[in-house]
Amino acid sequence: MANKRIGILTGGGDVPGLNSVIKSVVYRGAEIGCDVIGIRRGWEGLTHVDLNDPASREHYILPLTAKTRAPSIERAGHSSTVRAPTPQK
Repeated sequence: MANKRIGILTGGGDVPGLNSVIKSVVYRGAEIGCDVIGIRRGWEGLTHVDLNDPASREHYILPLTAKTRAPSIERAGHSSTVRAPTPQK
């Protein structure tokens, strides 16, 4: 029987805590025997990928493991701080 697969697709932009969630899903997926993949380019990646075409898979799909050196895994738990603009009177 093939492993179950978890796909992670995000909408882009900064979301506090999202990297930690991705890291946790990757680690927990590994513990329970699931393959975890990142879907690149948002909804385009989900709707345009041709799973029978290796070039398309490489463009849109990123296998995620505890050893993946992807920025989202490396930076888990960190987010950039953006200051809200000061209201002008």
